[in-house]
Amino acid sequence: MDFEILETLALEEGRPRHLDRHLARMAASCAHFAYAWDEARVRACLADVAAAHGRGLWRVRLLLDAEGVPRAEAFALQPTVTPVRLRLADRPLAQAHGEWVRHKTTRRAHYAAFAPAAGSGWFDTVLYNEAGEITETTFGNLALRLDGRWVTPALSCGLLPGVGRGVALEQGRLMEQVVRLQDLPRVQVWAFINSLRGWLEATLEPSSP
Repeated sequence: MDFEILETLALEEGRPRHLDRHLARMAASCAHFAYAWDEARVRACLADVAAAHGRGLWRVRLLLDAEGVPRAEAFALQPTVTPVRLRLADRPLAQAHGEWVRHKTTRRAHYAAFAPAAGSGWFDTVLYNEAGEITETTFGNLALRLDGRWVTPALSCGLLPGVGRGVALEQGRLMEQVVRLQDLPRVQVWAFINSLRGWLEATLEPSSP
């Protein structure tokens, strides 16, 4: 298979954030795609990266090939200016219920087709499935304050089970709910969530003036 399984996580002062959750998700994807999985080997790979980047905040890109060989690279992570600007996709994501959405891999052409161009001023694109149900963005999950409570689109709508999303659900900060396009005028507040950047205040704006 011509892809690698991918996890993106924050390395803060030499400590990987939500490491056990990321490894559990990677292990589940390995089981799904019949990739070799050796957790000790993956942890050793990450330990080497952490040892070389013991100060500051870093974005770590962890990849695993079909033979179970891990590799990781770190990039300095700058603070994100909020609120981030989101735009609504101009068409549904036809692959919303496919395995390339449920699992995080390097096969991301379906997301790239919706990603804002560099320098456009947009942070990311809000996606929805062919039934008109909101799902996620091209690289994170969504939280919406709707009818006075914080909700996140249900996994049944077709989206990645994000690590940051899972933490927020476990903490009781979010509840799962199907959110449809016709519900968007009632959304009071938006937020973008992922494990790397955390919970970011967001706005949904028209794609053009």
